[in-house]
Amino acid sequence: MPKVSVIIPVYGVEPFIERCARSLFEQTLEDMEFIFVDDCSLDKSVEILNQVVSEYPDRNVSVWKQPINSGVSAVRELALSKATGKYIGFCDSDDWVEPNMYEKLVEAAEVQDADVVGCGFWEHSIVGITEHTFSHRDDSREIILSPYFFGGIYGALWNKLIRKDFFDFASQDLWKGLSMWEDSCILIPLRLRSSKTIFLDGCLYHYNVNANSMTTKFSMKKVNDAIEATRRLERYFHTEGLAGEASSLINYLKIASKEVLLRFPKRENVERWKGVFPEVKWQVMYYPHWNFFLKIRALLVSFLPIRMGMLLLRLKKK
Repeated sequence: MPKVSVIIPVYGVEPFIERCARSLFEQTLEDMEFIFVDDCSLDKSVEILNQVVSEYPDRNVSVWKQPINSGVSAVRELALSKATGKYIGFCDSDDWVEPNMYEKLVEAAEVQDADVVGCGFWEHSIVGITEHTFSHRDDSREIILSPYFFGGIYGALWNKLIRKDFFDFASQDLWKGLSMWEDSCILIPLRLRSSKTIFLDGCLYHYNVNANSMTTKFSMKKVNDAIEATRRLERYFHTEGLAGEASSLINYLKIASKEVLLRFPKRENVERWKGVFPEVKWQVMYYPHWNFFLKIRALLVSFLPIRMGMLLLRLKKK
């Protein structure tokens, strides 16, 4: 049994896959397996990957192919069924990692008997490099259920190491088929059940803000998936008896899942904004990512007739 199985989805990453693969194959931890899943990529990503794999004959690498393009959730589902490691790690194929990342994560997990271990990351974008580190070294229910710690460094999978047998607790029904917030739908139940989750000092992962990535483009499917993820999490919290404690997080997600609709003042978007989660129309006044003007604008769109709401949004864009 390898110590770590790393899962890497592959789709449309021709400029980045070589850097990603080399950073993984040159890890100081030797006892690893790497599971790449081609989600029907249309470019030369897999061709480049296979060439790099041939240069590391001692590495345990498998490359699987989806029959049709199915999205990251289906890719992870397939890869998890193939993984044999004691621990599971995730890496996006347009990112890369420090040479000692997995050695450090495994060491921390075993020395401290942790179910989940996380590390900081560097965010690479056109404006420069930003360092992200954990503000807390230990996890808690208050952090997990806080809207201020949703997503980002706490909610990402790619900067975490998770015990494989512990991963079996995760219900695939919670994250299956999602293209948005699937990381949080996996991690929130795991972190709540974890007897020990630790966050390391410093950064070990390089997150590349890829303008062509599917996660950076608007689509109604992404909006619908974020809304569906919110509904699934709300049902999960009710089932687990956490509805009261998680109410602030759920109210936050109900707004966050649809807030992008207001950036595109089409009739269908305004209708969707008004029709989805109407129970939180007043909660927009507490939404932390908006200034006072944006909060008032969102509130007015919720109450005004659709045509007037569209006019209000279009006036702002001029």
